[in-house]
Amino acid sequence: MKTRNQGLFVLLFSSILFGTACKKNVSLEAIKPNTNVRIEISHVVDNTPLLFDSINYANKGGNKYSVTRLNYYISDIILQNNKGETYNSNSTYYVNGRNASNVINLLEMPTGNYTSMRFLIGLNPTQNTSNSLENNVDNLNMAWPEVIGGGYHFLKFEGYYLDSARTKQGFTMHLGTNDMLVVHQSLPISLVIEENKPDTIGLQMNLNEWFQNPHTWDFNVDGNYTMAIPELMTLLKNNGTDVFTIK
Repeated sequence: MKTRNQGLFVLLFSSILFGTACKKNVSLEAIKPNTNVRIEISHVVDNTPLLFDSINYANKGGNKYSVTRLNYYISDIILQNNKGETYNSNSTYYVNGRNASNVINLLEMPTGNYTSMRFLIGLNPTQNTSNSLENNVDNLNMAWPEVIGGGYHFLKFEGYYLDSARTKQGFTMHLGTNDMLVVHQSLPISLVIEENKPDTIGLQMNLNEWFQNPHTWDFNVDGNYTMAIPELMTLLKNNGTDVFTIK
């Protein structure tokens, strides 16, 4: 169930990531050669593959819209096995929806039967500080302005929509700052890691989920710009906790 609890929930989740979960991590002695997992990320709008720059989509609020930009971070991926032991990637991954392929490689995982996966959309508070990431074009373009807190954008989701007068308008759904970190719900997986048998997980984002559940977003009512508006970013954050499914 989604909630609007902001800072406390993030801090509690971070303590799980770096406290309890770490205590259960499988010993490195259990790692076998070539036990790698490939996470392949794809994007859809409901059941339709994402196509950029065309007003082909409609959200639950009744807005027809297009997508021109989709950039975000995934971090702190945790996989848990059927014994309750966890593997934590402790890494941050940048995703550009325009790329033909977005792949996360988890290397040298301990063998076992993994049953669930959880992660963050954004950066945990210890990492979300200005210039903490590699100084490349992608990260520079995701910088959150210093005057409103610094750190990085967690999400840039942009496009155009038709307003109530059928006029084309732009929208920018942005998330940033520690209070707006998206703690994605745990996803069930069925993954058996064996020596010399690399495997793949398909992770699929439905962009319409950013606009629904629990809050049905209507650009004509809620607005088309979220950056540095805590009330609107909170709505977007709460909608974001179930945007991914395993395909």
